[in-house]
Amino acid sequence: MTPHTRIRRTVHLRRGHTFVWRSAGAADAETIWGWWTAPVLTYWGTAPRVAKVGPPPYGPETVRDYLALPADRLGVEPVVGELDGRPVAYAEAYAKKDSLLAGVPLLEDEARGSHLLVDPTDRVDRRVVLEVVVDAVDWAFETWPAAQHYIGDPDIRNRSMVNLHRMLGMRQVAVVELPHKTACLVAVSRTDWADDRARIASLVR
Repeated sequence: MTPHTRIRRTVHLRRGHTFVWRSAGAADAETIWGWWTAPVLTYWGTAPRVAKVGPPPYGPETVRDYLALPADRLGVEPVVGELDGRPVAYAEAYAKKDSLLAGVPLLEDEARGSHLLVDPTDRVDRRVVLEVVVDAVDWAFETWPAAQHYIGDPDIRNRSMVNLHRMLGMRQVAVVELPHKTACLVAVSRTDWADDRARIASLVR
């Protein structure tokens, strides 16, 4: 059994906001379940996640059990993002080689990515979302020096997130059929991200 890494990362955003990434835990289960099952959310893929826990019925306790699964079975590191102390995002950081994208031969196995969900029940400022995604890429490249690409795999129906990744200079490398969604696989290399960092910084000023 492989335990999860305990994660905490603090980011000071523009306009005086503080954003904290921290490991998701049992106390977050009800909030996360509310996000996963929000009526406006049609592309998250709740079913394959809760199926890892067991048969229905499902509810907040299912999320609690999901988060308690060992990292080697879960295949991701679940984190919650708090804006000025208020939970507004959930993410799952992963290595390509440990994900459903492992068989996609377009990028190095050391590529890192994240599944990102911003609170669908309450409007979060788009500029904040942009800053959070920028930090997710910075975080990946800082934490895993061997990773030569950062990847995102938003559902093609999630046009807002697809466009946001492209705004940040990520190129579409494939449309991938996964069991629970059709993913727009986007990527940016470590070199391109570094070379484009000044332009990217200007987007969040």
